[in-house]
Amino acid sequence: FRPFRDATLQARQVKSVTGSGLEGVLNGTTWRLGKPDFATTEPLTPPSAGQWLLLSEDSAPRAWFKLHDGIREDAAQTVAALQARGLNVELLSGDTQEAVESLAEQLNITTWHAGKSPEGKLERLRELQAQGERVVMIGDGINDVPVLAGADVAIAMNGATDLARTRADAVLLSPRLMRIFEAIEIASATRRIMRQNMIWSVCYNFSALPLAAMGLVPPWLAAIGMSLSSLFVVGNALRLTRWRTSPAPQIAPATPVTV
Repeated sequence: FRPFRDATLQARQVKSVTGSGLEGVLNGTTWRLGKPDFATTEPLTPPSAGQWLLLSEDSAPRAWFKLHDGIREDAAQTVAALQARGLNVELLSGDTQEAVESLAEQLNITTWHAGKSPEGKLERLRELQAQGERVVMIGDGINDVPVLAGADVAIAMNGATDLARTRADAVLLSPRLMRIFEAIEIASATRRIMRQNMIWSVCYNFSALPLAAMGLVPPWLAAIGMSLSSLFVVGNALRLTRWRTSPAPQIAPATPVTV
C-alpha cells in the first residue's frame, strides 16, 4: 500500500476491528478492508488459494488483495530444535485453514489451529495452562497482544508492533528465530550452574564452618578455604562465557508459502 501513502482522499470514522480488518467512511460511503466475512455479507470465495483481503463499498465487493509472506530461513530448524528438547510446538493463526495447514506441514508442526481470533488464541492458552503446561508465546501483531499478556513467558519478534512489545517479557532483536532456542539453552545452563554453586556453598558451609568454630582448622587454613570456595563459585559461573548451543537438527531451507 506504499503507493497510496500520499493519497489526497481522507477517510473519516476510521476504526480497526481486531482480527477482522479496517473500516472507514469516505464521501458518505462505508469502506471495509479485511477478511471476506468482515468486508461483506455475501458468501464469496477468494480467487485462488492463499490469504486474501477483500475491499468493499457498503458491503459490495470491489477488489481482492492477496497477501504473500515467506517462511523465515531458519524457521524449520528452530521448530525441529525445540521439538528435540522435548517441547511441544503449536501454531495459532487467524489465517485460513488451507494456509495454516500448508505452513504447519512445511515446519513439521503437528498441532495447529487456523481462523483463531485473539480471544480464541487466549482460550487455547488457558486450556494449556489448565493442563499444567507452562506456555511460551511468540508473536508480533496486535492480534497477539491478549495471548502475549496471558502467557507465562511472552516473546515479541523484531519488527513487532509497539503494543505487542509492551506486553512481552522479552523482545527478539535478531531476525534469526534460532535465537529463541539459544535463549532457552542458555537459561537452562544458567539454572544448572546456579544449582551447582548453591549445592557447593551449602556443603562447604555446613562442613568447614563447624570445624573452624571448634578450632579444628587453623584460621589461615579457613581463610584459604573460603577464598578457594569463592573462586570455585566464580569460575563455575564463568563457564557461561564459553557456552555454546548444542547442535540443532539440520533442516533444508523451506520454500516460501502464502500466509
